[in-house]
Amino acid sequence: MIKKLILLLSIVIALSMMVSAQQVEGQFWRTYWYQRGSEFGNPGLEKRVHVNSPETVLHPNFGQLPEARENGMIQIPVSEDLRQIIRAEFYLELWGGNPGTANKRVSVNGRNTYPLQEIGTFGRNYTHQYPTVYLQPSDLVNGFNAFQFACDRGQSSRGHFIVNEAALKLGLRRDHPDLKQAGLMGFNALIKAESVPGNFEAIRLKLHSSDEAMIGSVEYQSFYNGYDENGDSIGYGWHGMTKAKEPYGSIGVSKGAPFTVDWETSMLPEQQEMAMRAVVTFKDNPNLSFITPVIGGLSIQKPKGRRVQLYVPRNLPVPFAASANQKKNCTIDLDVESPNIERAELNIVVWNSGTGSGKNTFTINGYPVEISDQPKGEALFSRIVIDPKILKRGANQLELISETENQGIEILLPGPALMIRSK
Repeated sequence: MIKKLILLLSIVIALSMMVSAQQVEGQFWRTYWYQRGSEFGNPGLEKRVHVNSPETVLHPNFGQLPEARENGMIQIPVSEDLRQIIRAEFYLELWGGNPGTANKRVSVNGRNTYPLQEIGTFGRNYTHQYPTVYLQPSDLVNGFNAFQFACDRGQSSRGHFIVNEAALKLGLRRDHPDLKQAGLMGFNALIKAESVPGNFEAIRLKLHSSDEAMIGSVEYQSFYNGYDENGDSIGYGWHGMTKAKEPYGSIGVSKGAPFTVDWETSMLPEQQEMAMRAVVTFKDNPNLSFITPVIGGLSIQKPKGRRVQLYVPRNLPVPFAASANQKKNCTIDLDVESPNIERAELNIVVWNSGTGSGKNTFTINGYPVEISDQPKGEALFSRIVIDPKILKRGANQLELISETENQGIEILLPGPALMIRSK
């Protein structure tokens, strides 16, 4: 009963987020990304911003780390008549922190302090996160805006998390003078979804715009039920995020007219009540974007006799990481026989800390699967094709084995999952 109530609450929250998105979209936004350098008010900072709990600076070991010198503050310069904006949002790409870190938060210009959603870090899991913090326009200034991050030690050895990128997004009035100057006052764009000829399980997305010649690119995003690749703990919600400021994990990006993208849905479960939107950027104004109105009522159907289902672990190690010949494992139960599996994919998000000096091996039922081919210090979402022959009805064991002296690989929430297409 409790699990059903939690699921129902997640669906209600997801639907309310979709409704909220419908209310604010179909409008222009201006984005200011955090940048390094003295000219941006950020001297001496690395690209990644390390945020530490207060105890770190006095710790006999952690206090000697170079990152312990960082104060967790960034500045984003803004040149804006704040009377001409109608919304303000602060968007982040972050690694969730050391397991047990508590009370992640950010304050804006010393005015309001906002919590960063707790998605499992305090519960001693490894996480990644792409939160949007809804600000009050009065938090901001026309000039250098200071964002001060902080956290508490909680249950961790050292309270710590990392901000990879940050952006201040401002919703503009439709009659904003800059839109008039850019020739965008009459601009509008809508998306249309249709079936793809000859492919029952694909959706073709098209953009209809009042002036295609001004468009630089179009990113298509969708609201559906699937693997939680962006780590917000909601599988039925908006999917996708950014990586190094670029769209990542969404349906797709088109950079040329007619701005069409085909979305292959053969490995998604059958479902109703999906929604879509598009983010339009402009050739001559790269920091301006237009988010189209949401279109809803969409669905995914499967051919007769076919089923796609997401299978998640019944147990997850806390945290899911290994070192010094440790083994960490979990179990995924399948209700389908291997010969009836047409296609199988491992969905997983991995962080490579780059500190290991040995080998990391991930296996499914004893068969090795490569999950860590990625740059140091980055979270990577992967959909890895799995040979159905290594799977079986009932309990399937997924195991991480590490020969590294230090922890090299972290499996981030929501953990590994199998998407299975069967007959």
